[in-house]
Amino acid sequence: MLRFGPQVPIEEDMQVQAHTSEHAPELVPQGWSKRFIMPVFRHGVQVKHAGRWETVDYVKLRRLELLVYLVGHTDPVATRDLEVAPTLFTTERVPAMQNLGYTYSL
Repeated sequence: MLRFGPQVPIEEDMQVQAHTSEHAPELVPQGWSKRFIMPVFRHGVQVKHAGRWETVDYVKLRRLELLVYLVGHTDPVATRDLEVAPTLFTTERVPAMQNLGYTYSL
């Protein structure tokens, strides 16, 4: 048998340990996490604009800019001028809620 590289003695009693998914570290890109927060502007959300609480009427995306229209205002408002509570999101798949213990029959 031909062997290339340094000669390493092989022990008969050597044990090989396989890494399972339980012990393997998760590979997550830098700056990512399992949860993140961000502001969400959609119809009905309460925002603070110029010291007053307002309600979002609708949102438009125009030329790479997000414009928020408030109820009772004709001009759009830039998101940087609004205060809104951030929403928590997850990057993990959440199982669907199935079979909650309720039964029904026809």
